[in-house]
Amino acid sequence: MKNTTTFLLLLISISAFSQKQEVMAKLKEYGIAEEFLNTSLKDHDATHSFDITTTTNDGKQNIVDKGYFDPLAPVGKRWILKITNNKEPSKKEIKKFNKAHNTQQLDINGEVDDASWKINRETENIIAIDFKYKKEGLPNKFAFLADCIGTAYINKKSGHLTLAEFKNDKPLKIKVFNVTRLEMTVDYLYLEEGKAYYMKKEHLDMDVKLLGQIVEVEEINEYSNYKKVK
Repeated sequence: MKNTTTFLLLLISISAFSQKQEVMAKLKEYGIAEEFLNTSLKDHDATHSFDITTTTNDGKQNIVDKGYFDPLAPVGKRWILKITNNKEPSKKEIKKFNKAHNTQQLDINGEVDDASWKINRETENIIAIDFKYKKEGLPNKFAFLADCIGTAYINKKSGHLTLAEFKNDKPLKIKVFNVTRLEMTVDYLYLEEGKAYYMKKEHLDMDVKLLGQIVEVEEINEYSNYKKVK
């Protein structure tokens, strides 16, 4: 039994390696580095500041938070909330924002699990690649992505990542929400300066448990005004 288990693990390992090599060869064909999905999730060694506007709607109330990210601030204090619903945020709102966004961890890089790489499909215009992030490499704000399968879409003509879709493969938690269903799309911005990808817009559509009921919650995160500061 032990030998059989070892053999099966070896086969799985070889298969995962083969899948990654196939994906890496395809990315190389279009001049895309393996780290193309990591840059936008960096925290401690981020090089750009940016503004963020988050709109959350649960069908009863609409909350609009405006803030920014400063990579020159100390780790754990880089996400700053400035306005909530056109007013100065309360201490409670700031605490909630900090818990969701800021992290004390170092070496946050959004690393992809090697065994998760897979070519989903390829057409005349796009390549769709499946992947999954390692939990330990994600900042607080994106910790939920460890429980999601992602699909990245690359435009074959431009050779650029255009968007990614995420769907949860198990129940998860985002901020204060216990989520049973999550669908998220991310539109990316490619900056020639540094030749890297950054998030432009995230659209989350979730079914969450609130007071024993399932409620649909929509969250939109818009990123703008990227500036290289280090």
